[in-house]
Amino acid sequence: MSAPTVRLHLALLHDGMVDKTGRTVTTSVTLIDVHDISRSCRTYGVESFSVVHPSQTMRALVRTVKQHWDSGFGAAYNPNRQDALGVLQIVGNLDEALAHIERRTGSIPKIIATSARDGDDRISYQEMRRTIESSTDSFLLVFGTGWGMGPELMARADFTLKPIVGPTPYNHLSVRAACAIILDRLRGL
Repeated sequence: MSAPTVRLHLALLHDGMVDKTGRTVTTSVTLIDVHDISRSCRTYGVESFSVVHPSQTMRALVRTVKQHWDSGFGAAYNPNRQDALGVLQIVGNLDEALAHIERRTGSIPKIIATSARDGDDRISYQEMRRTIESSTDSFLLVFGTGWGMGPELMARADFTLKPIVGPTPYNHLSVRAACAIILDRLRGL
C-alpha cells in the first residue's frame, strides 16, 4: 500500500523567528535538524526540503555537510544519508524557496504554517491531509525555529495547522520531532 501522490515540499526557516521575549531574531542552523528532517522528508515522500537562512556562512556550512554525504567520505560510508539529503535545497529566504518550487512545478505552492500556539484559524491534520490529497496544487509546509515564526511569516500562510498537543501542559518539541509527527499525520499510511 502506498500513499496518494501529492506535491508536498518543506522549509525550515531561521529568519523572522521570535525569541522567548517575543523579539524578532535570526536563529542558527542546527545540523542535526538538517539530517533528521531530510530523513523524515525522504521517508514521507516530500519532494524538496529547503533550509532557509539569510547568512552566507550558515548556508555554506549546510552545503559543506551536504557535500560530505553527496561526494565525500560520507557518500561511501552511508549511502542512505546521501539518498535522504538528495531532497535538500539551501536558500537565503522564503521567496527563494517558493521560486525553486515554482520552477519545479510550474506554480507557486500554498503555504502551510506550523505553530505550537493554538488559534481560531487553525486547521486539523485530517482536514489538511484531505485538502493536500484532493488538490493538484503544490504545498510548502513551513517550520520555524527558536520560539516559532513571527507574525509577518505567519501572515503569509494559506493554512495554519493546529499545534501538536500531548497529555501534559509542557509543549516545547524540537523542530525535528514536530516535523516527523506532522509528516506522519499528513502522509503516514
